[in-house]
Amino acid sequence: MPDTPADRVVFDELHVTLLVPRDLSDSAIEQASRVIGSRRFVAQVRQAIAAVLSRRLPRGSVTVVVTR
Repeated sequence: MPDTPADRVVFDELHVTLLVPRDLSDSAIEQASRVIGSRRFVAQVRQAIAAVLSRRLPRGSVTVVVTR
């Protein structure tokens, strides 16, 4: 029988805080916001976490979900 989201439970949650310098220009803040808010960025964060976990845990044992 295939594994479904209903077969999983939350094991842990990580919270990431992104800080910028107080004097960063408005345009730089807008650019950072666009990057961080993009689907590509979120996908890359998810892939990076999954890559680290895959080197240390059995394949498929942990599902990584990144949301904004």
